[in-house]
Amino acid sequence: MVKKLRLNLITPEKQLLSNEEVDFVALPAFLGEMGVLPGHVNMLVQLGMGSLRYKNGKEESEFAVLGGFVEIVDDEVNVFAEGADLAEEIDEEAEKQKIKAAKASLSRKDADIDFELAEMELKQSIARMKVKRRRR
Repeated sequence: MVKKLRLNLITPEKQLLSNEEVDFVALPAFLGEMGVLPGHVNMLVQLGMGSLRYKNGKEESEFAVLGGFVEIVDDEVNVFAEGADLAEEIDEEAEKQKIKAAKASLSRKDADIDFELAEMELKQSIARMKVKRRRR
């Protein structure tokens, strides 16, 4: 019998994947992309913003994830993301508008602008756009 991983993807809003059997997971670790195969060593990893891909046979799916952490224990990959969007469900036009608005906020010199929030929104929209464009 071929060994599989069990993948769980959880955000504060909902659980997006529950015990999904997969052959391989690629995730955006904070310091770079990381691949996970069955038999991987147990570990806890900080999650960056980017693409979480998983493969089962010839089928491949992808999510844009927006930070969090990943726990790998005994062939179970538990992803606790601050946010996640299935690539096919990302609205490219809405993300373009969010990028434009965040850039406009960052270019203003007003004291009442929350620069950290605008920068975070910009990074999140860019991460979603990269995932969406890759799935074309």
